[in-house]
Amino acid sequence: MAPESVQALEYLRTRAAKLGAAGLRERVRAAAQELENTVAAVSETEARARPCAGKWTIAEVVDHIAQTQIRAAEELRHLLAGKRPPGPPVYEALRSGAAAWAPWAELIEGMRSANREMVAVLEGLSDETSLPERATVRSILVVGRLRADGHSEPQTFAVELGWKEYVLAQRLHLIEHRNQIKKLRSG
Repeated sequence: MAPESVQALEYLRTRAAKLGAAGLRERVRAAAQELENTVAAVSETEARARPCAGKWTIAEVVDHIAQTQIRAAEELRHLLAGKRPPGPPVYEALRSGAAAWAPWAELIEGMRSANREMVAVLEGLSDETSLPERATVRSILVVGRLRADGHSEPQTFAVELGWKEYVLAQRLHLIEHRNQIKKLRSG
């Protein structure tokens, strides 16, 4: 693994050990709100514009967040019950295809709804809640790494995460896509 990937895993592990349920919940809630605020400023025309061949539109990013967040909330429910989530992991490029046909307002609402679902799962927790730490979920992470030529490229890898690490990874996912949307808007 690239040093950046090792550093990201170390961050997830050490930060997760220090945070309680309330701290995790508030970080996810804040990241979701920041993303939603960023998306609210995007017009439908801007959302559908393809920046260049092979790059996602903002609508595709929003669809991706909706699809991954709803799956992540379900996986988190299993982890909190002490069970390994069934099925394949939430893959890094998961999208429904709705970005090609669904109204922009519907895509935004889908993302907001999925974010609310993730926060709702976390709402049921308190720092006094005794939770199983043994269950893990296979997660696909994407971390930017610096190549020798100075350019950045993604490194995609699978890792087993406990519930706290998983929640932090979802927070980082929201932040990364918020930043992606800001870059797409700035050209």
